Amino acid sequence: MAYDLQFVDQISSTPTVRLNLNARPWKMRVGTEFGMPELRRAAVQTLLVDGDRYPAAAYGNRTLSLLLRVDGASDDDDAAQLQKLYRELDRPTNTLLYRPGTTAPVFFRTFRCGPDAVTWDPFTKEVRVQVPAEPFALGLRETLPAVTVYNDPAEGTTLNSNPNFETNAAGWSTVGAASFVRSTAQFHEGVASGLLTPNGVAANTELYSESVAVSVGQQVRASAWVRCAVARNVQIFTVWFDSGGGFLSSGSTTTAVSATTWTLLDRTGTAPVGAAFARLGVVMDGTPPAGHTLHIDEARIRQAGGAGGMCFDVTSPKGDVEAPLFLSVRASDVARVPESPLTGRRQSAFAVRRGGTPSAAPVVLQAESMDAGTDTTVQAASGSSGPFLRVTFATATSLQQRASIAPFPSSPSTDARGTYRVFVRCRKSVAGDTMQLQMRYSNAAASVTSDLVAGPADAVWRWVDMGLVQMPLGYDPATDGLSGTPLPVGGMGVTLLAARTSGSGTLDLDVIVFLPADDRMCLVKWPDYNTETAYVVDPVAGQAYGVGSSGEVRSALLELIGLAPQVTPGVANRIWMIRDVGSTWSEGDDVTASVQVTPYYWPRYLHTRGAS
Repeated sequence: MAYDLQFVDQISSTPTVRLNLNARPWKMRVGTEFGMPELRRAAVQTLLVDGDRYPAAAYGNRTLSLLLRVDGASDDDDAAQLQKLYRELDRPTNTLLYRPGTTAPVFFRTFRCGPDAVTWDPFTKEVRVQVPAEPFALGLRETLPAVTVYNDPAEGTTLNSNPNFETNAAGWSTVGAASFVRSTAQFHEGVASGLLTPNGVAANTELYSESVAVSVGQQVRASAWVRCAVARNVQIFTVWFDSGGGFLSSGSTTTAVSATTWTLLDRTGTAPVGAAFARLGVVMDGTPPAGHTLHIDEARIRQAGGAGGMCFDVTSPKGDVEAPLFLSVRASDVARVPESPLTGRRQSAFAVRRGGTPSAAPVVLQAESMDAGTDTTVQAASGSSGPFLRVTFATATSLQQRASIAPFPSSPSTDARGTYRVFVRCRKSVAGDTMQLQMRYSNAAASVTSDLVAGPADAVWRWVDMGLVQMPLGYDPATDGLSGTPLPVGGMGVTLLAARTSGSGTLDLDVIVFLPADDRMCLVKWPDYNTETAYVVDPVAGQAYGVGSSGEVRSALLELIGLAPQVTPGVANRIWMIRDVGSTWSEGDDVTASVQVTPYYWPRYLHTRGAS
């Protein structure tokens, strides 16, 4: 393998080399070394206990010690080469590629300096340089596959292979001699959908996904967005099969769809005894004419309540130390599209949980799973909304307990430990009503009550910020004495109180989210009118900006508050996103919405890296 030391123009697999310091006439000499960044610590000392404690630590910059020899054809050539080196060293910032025989290089980002010493005699032309650099060497950019972050916290990971038809219509089959092809004439997300066309003769026109594995008793959710050329009924099916592929049973939900309007079809079913596979079906019955064309998009089958809602995982990132995680967010998913009559700005929340088992953190608490309090009853699922609690204030409008649960989480866990930012998804029936919310948390030893918070200002679903809470409440030793063994955290009682101070309407309570807030969390306010392709959340600059279709920077009104995510190598990292926290967006929070996010990062190394 090559042994490279080069000043280059950028961190890239094919950078332009400005000066090669290990190729004739240059040669690295013994004494060249890249040091290590100093790990600086904040020390806390007291004479009341033995030893010091280090509550915080951070790496400082490093110094690259270069001893270089130049051996050109003449002294003039040597002088010219030294001049090239001086010019590279004099740049305010520069990039030094280092590949000491390894497959992959690393890159040091350096700062302006001059040579420390130059030896020039008839026999030797050498220069010694102490180059200041950032603490870490960087690897090449790692761009992860784009992920779809669903706005429903009860979502699950999509099980079928091709729900969005962005490139083809593979993975789907028809019954009833219908045709099914990819179409770009209409789409609910992305740039394409699937187009189902009846033959006008068959009694039923049916479309089915491939079979996906399920287990007995599993809650399986099937949904699809459809757009029919005419107003008619359309059915969505869940079909169950045994381990040999034999048909067991099916269940369906019929929805009346309006002409040329995107409508969500949605149903949840339980896998029956003997079930090993399931398929999603979209059906038009009654011998549909050929003109009853049906566009289908986001046709998904998944485990209800599984992973996938409001989060995505970055598994085992590369590198030696944590790295900033950049997020490229599709602009049309978060900002108002041109010519739209909608008003206001959307604000999203991002948070990260690293280490342990991030998926085990107690983040989502469905209101309908709580005990109903004063004037509160469970409402059945309707349309795109799942079950929720409704507070009527029929007998008491003052601040009363409306929903409670103990304990939450139900089982002790080391992954429950942490600080959380609590948000309640709720809706008023009358926009002009005035309501107040409050949270109360309790265990056997402590009780904490949040500030009294104003309810939503209008009559659409909104997330209300209820502040911070720590799990566990009170003192937390964290580990079992000096063993280092983490102690599990027991659940706490969670109570939601609500009051109606004016008006006559009801209050609906859907879900409470405990967003991890003890690591890195930020809020991003998106533009109210977009002409960009994507927005980039930049954790290094602590800013967000827009880009166009060619990746060019475009001016856009974005605001970032807090700390954008970082990822830790070698462990599971879960990134949470709530799309509409504190938004003034006129539509409120849409539980059926999704956001396409492309994560990327530059891994950080302390010295060199291997092939992977």
